[in-house]
Formats: sequence, C-alpha cells, structure tokens
Amino acid sequence: MIDLTSIIIIIIVIAVICLFIKFIVSPVIRIALGIIIFLIFIYFLQQFFGFDINKILAPFGIFINFNKFASSFNWLLTPINHFLDQLKNFWDFIWHNVPKS
Repeated sequence: MIDLTSIIIIIIVIAVICLFIKFIVSPVIRIALGIIIFLIFIYFLQQFFGFDINKILAPFGIFINFNKFASSFNWLLTPINHFLDQLKNFWDFIWHNVPKS
C-alpha cells in the first residue's frame, strides 16, 4: 500500500521534472530551433532573391560558407527546391490569368 510519504515524494519528483523541462530543456530547444530557422531563412534568401550575407559581413572580416551547409543537406533541399519552384510557377500562372483593371 502507498503511504503519505511515497505520495509526497512522487509529487516532488514530478514537480522537479516539470521545472527541469520548463527552465532548462525548453530554452535549449528554442535556441536550437531559432538557429535552424535562421539558417533556413538565409538559405531561401540566397536561393530566391540573390541575397549574399558575405557582402554584408565582409567589412567585418567574416565569411560564412553556406554552400557547405547546403551541400550537406542536398537530400532534403533538392525536393524542397523542386516543390517551391512548382509553387512559384503555379503562382505566376494564376497571377498572369487574374484580370487586371
């Protein structure tokens, strides 16, 4: 049978685990996701708008090789680029057929 001290210990352990997840794991996940989203955003800016972050960072002596980043994820980025190209072509086709006043 479970006594009162066992119930209190279980509640304390659950509270400690919840606090650990809330204050330590959650910020680490947010930081990691923020970095990944930033890198993906820069990649898309380079692919579709010709943005070059190296021209902005060159006066500070910083060079970032995003081609190395992109080449290691080609298995993922190639299908995404194909899908985005199809989406862009479809959008251009629809926008071309919209009556303009």
